[in-house]
Amino acid sequence: MTTVPIDRLIERSCQRNPTAIAFRSKLNGHWQSTSYAELRSSYRQFAAGLTASGFKPGQHVAIVAAASWRWVAAYLAVLHCGGIVVPIDKELKASELKHILKDSDAGFLLTEQPYLEILQDLFADLPKLQRIVLLDDTSIAAESSSERPFHELSAAWNRLIQEHALSEAQIEAIESLANQAFKQLCPSPQRTDTSSATPGWLAAGSRQLPTWIRKGRLQTWSDLLKPDEPPSSLSQTDQVAVILYTSGTTGQAKGAMLSHANLAFNIAAGIEHLGLQRGITTLSFLPINHVFEQVCGILLPLSIGGTVSFAESLKKIGENLVEVQPTFLLGVPAVYRLLLDRIMKNIQAKPLTRLLFKFPLTRPLIQAQIRRKVGPGTTFISGGAALDPAIAAGFTKLGLMLFQGYGITETSPIIAAESPHSRQPGSVGQPMPGVKVRLDQPNPDGIGEILVKGPNVMLGYYKNQAATDAAIIDGWYRTGDLGRFDRQGNLFICGRVKNLIVTANGKNVYPEEVENELLKSPYIAEVMVYGHKTTPSTEEVYAIIYPDQEVLDARNRGKKLQQQDIESLLRQEVLTLGKNLADYKRVKKFTLREDEFPKTTTRKIKRFVVEPDIPTDG
Repeated sequence: MTTVPIDRLIERSCQRNPTAIAFRSKLNGHWQSTSYAELRSSYRQFAAGLTASGFKPGQHVAIVAAASWRWVAAYLAVLHCGGIVVPIDKELKASELKHILKDSDAGFLLTEQPYLEILQDLFADLPKLQRIVLLDDTSIAAESSSERPFHELSAAWNRLIQEHALSEAQIEAIESLANQAFKQLCPSPQRTDTSSATPGWLAAGSRQLPTWIRKGRLQTWSDLLKPDEPPSSLSQTDQVAVILYTSGTTGQAKGAMLSHANLAFNIAAGIEHLGLQRGITTLSFLPINHVFEQVCGILLPLSIGGTVSFAESLKKIGENLVEVQPTFLLGVPAVYRLLLDRIMKNIQAKPLTRLLFKFPLTRPLIQAQIRRKVGPGTTFISGGAALDPAIAAGFTKLGLMLFQGYGITETSPIIAAESPHSRQPGSVGQPMPGVKVRLDQPNPDGIGEILVKGPNVMLGYYKNQAATDAAIIDGWYRTGDLGRFDRQGNLFICGRVKNLIVTANGKNVYPEEVENELLKSPYIAEVMVYGHKTTPSTEEVYAIIYPDQEVLDARNRGKKLQQQDIESLLRQEVLTLGKNLADYKRVKKFTLREDEFPKTTTRKIKRFVVEPDIPTDG
């Protein structure tokens, strides 16, 4: 299976299909199209602009933006210039964004106006960041004459901090007073200008944006486009194409380095395994920074001349599905559950339809109506989390084809998937062509840790050789998942070696990360976060908390608090600290523990001792 760099793979498709539609987006109620010729022209002009701005091969470019054809064009342009893309979840909190931007050594940042407010507060801690480009072409201005005094005062304040080595407590106290004074002086909520002198204006990040604009380090998409012919592609098959950050057990995200060869191999294997034809149409609604959507939902269709339509929103998936009628659709179990529920609700709402669907002899009449609405012959793929077999059975009953796949970021991503030639309810199908899968130390039931070897396995974790050595041994990647094979070679996922929590939306949550955040509360002495099963295949984030009774008593002037008062106080603590985490990582429910957790000699909680006593009824 021969592979080429991703940018050249897509360029070949652009040259083969210049007039075909690459992307569709809905604007003001109408679908707007972007042809392959327009895609090629745009990303080549963007590549020329990057080169003119001083971009060098090997530099890292972070993207924090909503899914769009410009997101993809910028991605391809960076690869064309020999750069490395760092796609980042736009929903992350400031602390999480800061860690990834800093750890990835991003020199360029591609984003949009809505995310500038949170990002600009991080600039002071990102010394390697050289340039920012707004993909949405928002007009930008350095500063008005009325804003200048604020920024001059802010700059003077920064000098004082440096000269007098002020402590964090002193800085915070004075900046808090300054913000209160600003609110008193400028109380009007009707302000419509774009002044950056807003509450928080004295803080480090907010005073940098006007300087960036004046120095030409903040540009728009149109500013960067150059009609000049860019240099020939500088990408190499074996070099890193993307660094994708995935949460680690220590609470800090690790950057998985995927090469052009990793991605191109997985695309080719996916096309062969699923029997996909040229010119497929898709509806894209999953986060584009996620490897599943990025590789399988965007790059794969583009490589075979397909059309990618961007959904308006999650709420409008049903409406967009009927409008687009895709032949190929990626989703997570939560979306397929919602889709199944909606279709069944419509069937049950009409007496005649309900009656016809009830009997196997007349059910095909209703199945044909459903296929006409969602698209004839649509292939639905479920990934990101375990699919409830009842959902798969429900789709089959509707006459729709739903396959379950299995993959992870570090394997680019697909490891195994059901296909038109091999389906087994409850399984994730058979390994992809060219991918080896074996089970490490299987137990008597044939269940062992899933190990993967092949051209899809990542190069390693960025700047983390220890984590790389632990994850890849003799070329075999240790997934941390438990699985088994049936006699036909179908793989079944049975659980996780460690404590990874997978939510209904396919998001990964590591308990340690949430625990570290909750332990910032003085009232929480110990905590154990775990996944509470809400269905046989999905979990929610729950916690068991051991309160610090001494601190609680001191807070109440030595008087013992009632149980309900403790619960109320800790509930507020959990809510407040949860704001530092992405929404899907927040604790949904917690219980209190009366005594300390049992621990090892290294003070780690013995989860296997605690878990059997956890109630399963919610």
